Amino acid sequence: MSRLARTLLAAVGALMLAVGAGCAEEPPGPVPPPDATASGSASPGASLPPVGNGCRDLATQGRTLRLVNAAGASLAAVDFGSGPMGVVLAHQSDANMCQWLPYATLLAGKGYRVVAFDFAGFGASSRPAQKTYVEDIRTVVSYLRDRGTPKVVVMGASMGATMGIVASAAITPPVDGVIALSPPLTFSGVNAEKAAPSLRAPALYIAGDDDGDYEVYARQINQATPADLRNLVVVSAPQHGIQFVAADTPEAAQVRADIEAFLAQRLRPAPSGSPSPR
Repeated sequence: MSRLARTLLAAVGALMLAVGAGCAEEPPGPVPPPDATASGSASPGASLPPVGNGCRDLATQGRTLRLVNAAGASLAAVDFGSGPMGVVLAHQSDANMCQWLPYATLLAGKGYRVVAFDFAGFGASSRPAQKTYVEDIRTVVSYLRDRGTPKVVVMGASMGATMGIVASAAITPPVDGVIALSPPLTFSGVNAEKAAPSLRAPALYIAGDDDGDYEVYARQINQATPADLRNLVVVSAPQHGIQFVAADTPEAAQVRADIEAFLAQRLRPAPSGSPSPR
């Protein structure tokens, strides 16, 4: 081989090494265990992000799973705690399950089994052609009941509050209670005021009097609820939805106390000889 040919070959080899070094991949990190499919037979699909995407550190403190609703949508969910007293947490329209996880871990520490989830079309859940809000909540309630948690309260914030009311009015057998933080009257064609007369379990409606029309909405839905099941808390505060369990204010602290008193009344066993709470 001539000296010129050897020189050209060496130059090409050096160029290839330089290009290869610039495109090198970082060594892969540890692969988290796959999220379990806990209900139904449909595959969640490899293209969906991991459950708790955006708050994975908190999500993996619980049991990450995928539930499949009656429409075949894959719902990302996290299950914290254990036992017979369950709480389902439904998120706002501008968020996903991540907004609930700090409070979910707090409730689990108080002895409740808590499931936060992403509605279909949000977060790490699949994106169906049509939203299935009410069916999504029904699926999570069924998951808890089928796995040793017969007593369930549904709690939602803003959009999740409206959907929680409507789902709780439709689920059979009835849930043990519903908590609605700043519920709109309607959302995406789902009407909480029209569903409220069909509730068969106590409801706790919460709103701030400095949060636009949400106090008015809460009062209207409360008025539509059967008289022996309605409970309304209006606080002098601008907080909306999830802020009532997240904000560090005296008003939010009082709301959290009201929520936890309601949960205890609805879910904890009554002392022997005491009448069952309504």
